[in-house]
Amino acid sequence: MSPPPTARIAIIGAGCSGLTLAAVLSHLLRTTPLPFTPKITVFERDSARTARDQGGSLDMHGETGQRALKLAGVWDEFLKFGRYEGDSMKIMDKHGNVVMSGPGGPPPGENPGKPNQGEESEIDAHQFDEPDGRPEIDRGVLNSILIDSLPLNTIQWGKSLSSLTALPSSHMLTFTDGTSEEFDLVVGADGAWSRTRKLLTPVGPFYSGISFAETRISGCDSRVPHVGAYVGPGTIMLTAENKGIFAQRNSGERVRVYWAMRVSEEWPDSGSVDFSSIRAARPGLRALFADWDPHALQLLDASDEPTDAPGVIVRPLYMLPLDSFKWEHRPGVTLIGDAAHLMTPFAGEGANMAMIDGAELAQALLSSLLSAGTSPSQADVLQALEKAIREYENRMFPRAEETMRDTFESMEAFMNDDAPQSGVRFFKESIARAMEAMAAAQAAGESK
Repeated sequence: MSPPPTARIAIIGAGCSGLTLAAVLSHLLRTTPLPFTPKITVFERDSARTARDQGGSLDMHGETGQRALKLAGVWDEFLKFGRYEGDSMKIMDKHGNVVMSGPGGPPPGENPGKPNQGEESEIDAHQFDEPDGRPEIDRGVLNSILIDSLPLNTIQWGKSLSSLTALPSSHMLTFTDGTSEEFDLVVGADGAWSRTRKLLTPVGPFYSGISFAETRISGCDSRVPHVGAYVGPGTIMLTAENKGIFAQRNSGERVRVYWAMRVSEEWPDSGSVDFSSIRAARPGLRALFADWDPHALQLLDASDEPTDAPGVIVRPLYMLPLDSFKWEHRPGVTLIGDAAHLMTPFAGEGANMAMIDGAELAQALLSSLLSAGTSPSQADVLQALEKAIREYENRMFPRAEETMRDTFESMEAFMNDDAPQSGVRFFKESIARAMEAMAAAQAAGESK
């Protein structure tokens, strides 16, 4: 008698994409049980969910991030923490003149009110396709919601992948602690510098030409209320001359500020700015933005030393090439999130794309495994996994290519000599194209 079939699924990385895949698949399996129980394991190199800072705030888009949260069964939990008011945005020139603003989306059924405390909104940047708005949430809070939805022991913490070896019908994972384990499906959710990706393609990330220096402000309403009033409930962007100051409100009276520059990849080590501490970095950063809005420069004065890591964090932005980010299909392995389609943050799409990757792969896996029948053999299960990977990749590649292109064009529009006007033009053109596409789709649906 042959042993019962199994589907051993390894997810490498407990970021947005990996956690969403695990959460959606686990939720689907609770509501639609299979004749056997797949084994889902998430391997994360961090020692715990709180081992390091998880990053800033994310806005959840309707057809991607929000949809994924609903498929994972955690939408109600998300609503406890989502900040609808955080979706507000102002785009300014370097002197602080507002050239474009848009209100945040209201919670369903609520009046959005006046945007930006009485200022007239020139254009509402995304309400045309987001009836429930784009609520913000801190990345760490989002990850915790997904983690808490998983069955106990789904995540193995402190497991850093050392190598991935192809076997005749599976893959062997070896970790830096010396342990090894065999899996039928390996999903690389291991970020920009994915080890899993190297098994599929030699094409890796390249430097985008833009670097961020990140500073943080605590007590933006109580300690430095002028900062809270200036930033408002959401995000402000000042851009000009291939530079930018982007300030984003997080929860708990915290603001993250990104000082953006078009510089060489080696520039952070050039010594022109001493990033060893906030105090040391202030003179150099202030010199780079010397003639910018004094209110914006107050963000530098208000920044405090981070408690989790000394000094100013410098983030060179990397991306995958638009024309060669795809890979040849390989049985038993695929990629999601940044490992699949790394892009810069200039369109706010990275986390949303990562989450819909995970959600759609989970849906494809359940559908394919169900189609294997009520008494599948191990060969049937492997064939079902293969079918799911192909279905997911065929959907993901064109979506990712379009989003990566939009993100690159947004970066170029907001980081050049003509900014912010070039960025506003890009924004309006993008909205016009999207509205035309939506109208065409609606007309096509009505004609059926």
